[in-house]
Amino acid sequence: MLYCEVALSLPLEKTFHYSIPENLRGTIAPGMRVVVPFGKSKSVGFVLKLLETSDVETVKDIISSLDSEPILTPQLLSLAEWISKSYCSSLGEALFTIIPGNLRAPKRIPKNKPGAEALPEPDNAHTLSEAQEKSVMPIYEAMRQGKNETFLLHGVTSSGKTEVYLNCIRDSLSRGRPAIFLLPEISLTPQFIKIVKGRFPGRVGVWHSQLSAGERYRTWDAARRGEISVMLGARSAVFAPFKNPGLIIIDEEHESTYKQENRPAYLTRDVAIARAAIEKAAVVLGSATPSVESYWKAKKGEFTLLELSERVDSRNLPPVRIVESGHLGRASKILSKPLIEALTRVLARREQAIIFLNRRGFSPGIICPSCGQVWQCPHCAISLVFHREPEGLKCHYCGYSQAWPGKCPSCGENNLALFGVGTQKVEMELKRLFPQGRVFRLDRDTASKKGVYETAYREFKNENFDILLGTQMVAKGFDFPRVTLVGVVDADTALYLPDFRAPERTFQLITQVAGRSGRSDLGGEVIVQSKHSSHYALLAAQKHDYASFYEKELEFRRQTNYPPFTRLCNMIFRGRNEKRVMEGCAASAEALSKIIKENKLSLELLGPSQAAHSKLRNLFRYQLLLKGGIKEIYFAADKIRSFNMPGVLVNIDIDPLSII
Repeated sequence: MLYCEVALSLPLEKTFHYSIPENLRGTIAPGMRVVVPFGKSKSVGFVLKLLETSDVETVKDIISSLDSEPILTPQLLSLAEWISKSYCSSLGEALFTIIPGNLRAPKRIPKNKPGAEALPEPDNAHTLSEAQEKSVMPIYEAMRQGKNETFLLHGVTSSGKTEVYLNCIRDSLSRGRPAIFLLPEISLTPQFIKIVKGRFPGRVGVWHSQLSAGERYRTWDAARRGEISVMLGARSAVFAPFKNPGLIIIDEEHESTYKQENRPAYLTRDVAIARAAIEKAAVVLGSATPSVESYWKAKKGEFTLLELSERVDSRNLPPVRIVESGHLGRASKILSKPLIEALTRVLARREQAIIFLNRRGFSPGIICPSCGQVWQCPHCAISLVFHREPEGLKCHYCGYSQAWPGKCPSCGENNLALFGVGTQKVEMELKRLFPQGRVFRLDRDTASKKGVYETAYREFKNENFDILLGTQMVAKGFDFPRVTLVGVVDADTALYLPDFRAPERTFQLITQVAGRSGRSDLGGEVIVQSKHSSHYALLAAQKHDYASFYEKELEFRRQTNYPPFTRLCNMIFRGRNEKRVMEGCAASAEALSKIIKENKLSLELLGPSQAAHSKLRNLFRYQLLLKGGIKEIYFAADKIRSFNMPGVLVNIDIDPLSII
């Protein structure tokens, strides 16, 4: 009798033994999906290994095999094990995270019929500058030796990091090893895709959330079969089923979108580094504003630090002026006098400007001036945002919407007030102040319509618009020579959130959006409006001084015992019954305190406390936070995972990027 060990696509910690029936002998191998009986139903699982014997008393037969050959390499099976252990998930959950969603159901793999794709005109490699050449040489050498090494490419905005990436990909392909190129979803513009496809005609697959299930599968299968050799994509492209990849690039490595929200809550950077270690590949992490943790590791020698400190063609970084927004003047209650004057000059010279505000909608809240009632979402403990187009109140978390209330239900007041500013309100103000100016607003509301992003890029590039207004969608991917002004309407939106990373995120966002200005010989300037102009994050962004920001932020993290000086585990307890959730969180805190004391663990426990977002999508939320060494965190977190709390769900997030 022959057996196999199977991991099921369920949140179960253990694996299971099944016998291989006579008709399937010789057709089952590790890395294949099988349908097996589980309880009174059927389940899909991955074969982990074949066994000669089993110590399980009653072993059931496999029902069928879904694959004719393994769809996961031994290296990807090993990576799934690493993910399972590192992010407190079951092995089955990790395995089924690695494959496309339509392969998680009990269906056989369809025959791949790739559509004919018109090949773009080949784009020959550009000559590297001396600084770029200096950066690529250590990466080339690591790939030549087949050496696993992680590089941090710290390059200022417009320093030519993309050209370094493309040359490294070319070198990896020349050695017969595929490459994975990851970007934040927001940076995967059609224009950028065209550049990469032009450099490697017929060899590039693209992977992002806008693809249909069929398109995602076809791209995945083309990588598995070796029909493409470059995977360009967002977060989950790190799992591209290449055999023997030689290079993984993560551009904008600091971006929070590289963190998976659902279980397993993996961080793409660390998954890429783990996969590269298994595959003996090189990793290149790139950013103008690297995460504090990555830069710290580079300074310690865990990563190899590469620097691009000047812009291409030695263009100057734009001067940044911080304007106190507490006193805006008479002309506008939203835009400062210096920003209005700068916009006037830009429009007179027929140049272009980008105006940034990381808050969509018209106003972030509505309040009754008589009794103080604030309108909140009935499903989330979050203020409803007023939208002018279409008019009404909307929750940005669950999508709930309602009409303008007309009057206060508590006191009957008719004159309800709006507070705060969103992109729709700024758009109205720009059109009032500059009726001759052509304004294009780009945020999640406008970009939800297909083709809007491409239209914005094309129309702005063709100078059919003078001012591009938007949220963080305009902070990346836009490289326009006639943009000579960037205005930041409110730099404080993220600065004082109850999260230790708030200063870092603010510095990164201001630096990135400032980098859109002055990318040609026309030069440029940046005007930042803030009520906290003396904050070290803003002062460092003003000087384009990452080193200064890093030193001050590192000292803050050292004093408060936050990463990189410790590891974190954020536990969110959720449920429909608030009393049960509160009691479950409190009981878990008590149990953890006992575990820490009895086992003499060097862990710090914060909580229990109500989460900053205390209710989302009808689920009440409470929170515990563990600080300490990772092995001790795993030990404690595993104990909590085994608790049975009826009606309470527990999300365990190792290395969270946000603790809100």
